[in-house]
Amino acid sequence: MNVVAAFRAEVLKLRKRPGVRILVATMAGVVLLLGYVLLYVFATQTPDDQLQGLDSALLLDALRPASLPIQVLGMVVGPGSAIALILGALAFGAEYSWRTITTIATQRPSRLALVTGRILAVLAACLVLVLAGFAGGVVGTAVVSLLEQADGGGPTVADVLSAFGVGALATAVWAAIGLCLATVLRSMAWAIGLGLLYTFAIESVVGLLPLRGRVGDLVARALIGNNVTALVIDVAPDSAATLGAPTIAIDPEQAVGVLVMYVGIALVVAVAVFIRRDIAT
Repeated sequence: MNVVAAFRAEVLKLRKRPGVRILVATMAGVVLLLGYVLLYVFATQTPDDQLQGLDSALLLDALRPASLPIQVLGMVVGPGSAIALILGALAFGAEYSWRTITTIATQRPSRLALVTGRILAVLAACLVLVLAGFAGGVVGTAVVSLLEQADGGGPTVADVLSAFGVGALATAVWAAIGLCLATVLRSMAWAIGLGLLYTFAIESVVGLLPLRGRVGDLVARALIGNNVTALVIDVAPDSAATLGAPTIAIDPEQAVGVLVMYVGIALVVAVAVFIRRDIAT
């Protein structure tokens, strides 16, 4: 029962925090602006001789309702990864910045119930982030359909659910990393900074290294980006031309297992550190 009470309290805190609302709105805005508005302007306003070999008709097809799941998913697992990481760091690191962690940790419920409820609240918030991304995509594809007077049906339920599931798993991975860093470092700012550095710099550089043999194979299979990309391509095989195939072929089942492992390790580390650490130090 303590976990349920802690979960409700953490959900209320996340709902009331302006930063969380901004992150949710940002996710919807990123999908709408980057995934639809800018792409539509590029496809319709750029002269044919400056499209760099791209077909404007194919670009517009990506904005149709039938392509909604993969278009939204590409934004959620791309720029949206930073938003999810910031969410996790904010949820677990804010009290360290405000110097209120001692008060929270020494009152009921227990530390284990508190951190469990907080983790569940963050995972629920990840679902809200993905829903916000789809909301932005619905607005974008509706506007494009009106402007282009496009006919055609919408996406299948299976495609939407598959894209939503992959997006939720990807955001959960980055949120778990963010909350783990915030707990270990006892700092929201450091968690965000180091998390973004790894997300957009270190993993990209490591992925480009010409590693060979068993070591190179293991490194390639362990990278978060390669596993997420493998799942995205499994949902929409045609997206391989846009996203670029991973450096190594990864089965969807293996990709899911690796990503779940990342979530599990990050959460276990965060829970262990939070429970055992002397908060006053």
